[in-house]
Amino acid sequence: MTQKIQDLKSGSDGKKINLKSGKSKKLPDSFVDTTKKNKNIFYKQNSPIKEIRDIEVTQKNNFSYIKGKKFTPPKSLGNLLKIAFFGFIIIFIINAINLYYVGKKLEKDISAEAKTGFSLLMDGGKNTSKIEFTEAIAAFKKASNNFGEAQKNLWFISTDNSVFGNKNNLTGAVNALLTGGQNFARAGGYFLEAVEEFNKIPLYFVAKNKNPDYETPSLTDTLKSGLEKTNLAIKEISLASEKILNIDENTLPSEIKNRVILAKQQVKEINDTLTLTGESFPALLKLLGDRYPHRYLILFQNNNEIRPTGGFIGSYAIMDLNEGYIEKLEVHDVYDIDGSYGGIIEPPEELKSFIGNWRFRDSNYSADFPTSAAKAKWFLEKEGGPSVDTVIAVNQGLLKDMLEISGPVQVGNFGKLNAENYNLLLSYIIEGKVWGAEDPKHILKIFVPAFKEAILKEENVAKVAGKLYKAVQQKHVMMYSSDQEIQRLFDSLGLSGRVYQTQEKEDYLSVINFSTGGTKSDLFVEENITHDTFIDKNGNLIDEVKVKRSHNWDDDIYFKWRKILQAYGFNEMPDQLIDTLGRGRNRVYTKIYVPSGSTLLESNGKDVATKFDKDLKKDYFLAEMEIKAGESKELTVKYRLPFTLDLKNQADTYKLIIEKQPGSRGSILTKTVHTDPEVYNLSVYPIEVRTDLEDNLIYATNLVYDRYFSGLWAKE
Repeated sequence: MTQKIQDLKSGSDGKKINLKSGKSKKLPDSFVDTTKKNKNIFYKQNSPIKEIRDIEVTQKNNFSYIKGKKFTPPKSLGNLLKIAFFGFIIIFIINAINLYYVGKKLEKDISAEAKTGFSLLMDGGKNTSKIEFTEAIAAFKKASNNFGEAQKNLWFISTDNSVFGNKNNLTGAVNALLTGGQNFARAGGYFLEAVEEFNKIPLYFVAKNKNPDYETPSLTDTLKSGLEKTNLAIKEISLASEKILNIDENTLPSEIKNRVILAKQQVKEINDTLTLTGESFPALLKLLGDRYPHRYLILFQNNNEIRPTGGFIGSYAIMDLNEGYIEKLEVHDVYDIDGSYGGIIEPPEELKSFIGNWRFRDSNYSADFPTSAAKAKWFLEKEGGPSVDTVIAVNQGLLKDMLEISGPVQVGNFGKLNAENYNLLLSYIIEGKVWGAEDPKHILKIFVPAFKEAILKEENVAKVAGKLYKAVQQKHVMMYSSDQEIQRLFDSLGLSGRVYQTQEKEDYLSVINFSTGGTKSDLFVEENITHDTFIDKNGNLIDEVKVKRSHNWDDDIYFKWRKILQAYGFNEMPDQLIDTLGRGRNRVYTKIYVPSGSTLLESNGKDVATKFDKDLKKDYFLAEMEIKAGESKELTVKYRLPFTLDLKNQADTYKLIIEKQPGSRGSILTKTVHTDPEVYNLSVYPIEVRTDLEDNLIYATNLVYDRYFSGLWAKE
């Protein structure tokens, strides 16, 4: 979706400085005088520049700008849609009521019926938050009737072509708002009925998949019913938009003008949102297997052994959905299908040093999930597996969140797995081939059906939705489809894991690690990334990136493991198995992605190479890092960016996009900007940025989510 970040603001004259183009107006001398003594203190005193708009991103990006506050995800699709829709309704009502009262003061005889209509509209919105559908729908219907009565009783509003009915005067504006209010009231009723249908879907899904013999309606038919109501709502919103957007606010009194402008903006946004929602339904129907069964390839990625899209693919599942219900769910060991294929497949250049013959298990080689998922789909078919429609990657860490919801899961006669012990026990049994070398992952075939039964409960629906929403934001769940309509939906929802395409004069950083050591040691590795930018007086930009990795496995972890394993009758812990589970050397290939055209100046790593990723269209610096338990190592690269800031008699902006590695639990990031004494900062985003004793700007955060940094600089 288009995102607008207003971190730097516009001047008092209302004119914008277009930072995206890298050009702006000459700064007044008075402003320079007040700032030159305080190089990087965010000065505003005596400044004629009150506000500067920083960036308006026009591409469909999926960044998450999180400030570290408590995260409260929506409880269900129904609640999410209601919040978006009725949040707007309330804003619209407040503005319309204000306009209504101004009109009343001017005309002295507006019927109280309009006020009643607005009140009932608000009551309808309040009731929806309590899921009181019957009362809410009744309120919306009554509101619609009252809006109609209000129009009849407003004697001064005419719908003919007289001066009173003209859209370019106050009465025409009031008439348009009242008519639009009636359309919104009807839309609210339709939308509520749609939400009621949508809320049934997860309940039907849980009931049917828990008990296949349970008689439930077709989920796709239920979705279609909601779609019909949604389309009616969209039609009413479109009619309201047509009325309100035609108002010429420039002919209205100043106290009304701004409110009409705001109403127009809100109407357009809700209209666009609902239209996009309606356009998404065909893709949703395909995903549910409406006309034909839809087949999924689910990649189970172990992010304790980090790979570009999350983790090593140790297992996978084939799942068929028909009419919204799971018809088949089979879990397979990736080594079974890889071992049955005898062909030779040459790996990409950077993988040749440790992969001689490329296989399905190493298909997630690119950080761009659509690229890797398409390759995984190709490998599955190449090695004799079935063709699939959609690929889903799920990182193992998500299982911990799900087990916290389901509670302990009984696995046959083995015992219970819970959120605290599942990782160790599953890894110990599989890696140690406890249940036989011919079928080491047999435990998964017992665990998956038991877990499915435990998690698919009505009371878990909202909790699971919340966890999944957060996992999507943190790139622990990603989706790809060869169907372009479905893929557009994934892109719009931020599900696709597509790597951001850098725009002109944008700095970029993404540190991607590819585990090559065969151990699960990434669970114990802490990564600290520092990104320093140096701006000289001519606007030249030099970046220095340091990646420090620390292996924090220690004896306390060993003793904790022994205690858990002994409780399940496992008294032996061979050294080789301990190393595999996490104590062993952590060895990775590290790719530091930077803007294309960057020039490496120096590095401390051995054989650091500059490469070009043709899939991502970005340069990257490639190096190998290896650390033992208890060790830390740091990789440093210093490079010149392929663009400069234009600081001659004007201000210019520096922008940095930082993308996290999928599957990463969140590296620590420190961003610092150093400048020449003649260069000073005007403003910066985000607000958490601080200054040190040398007036350098510092932004410290984590990479649980993607991050964004920007600042405006000028020269004395």
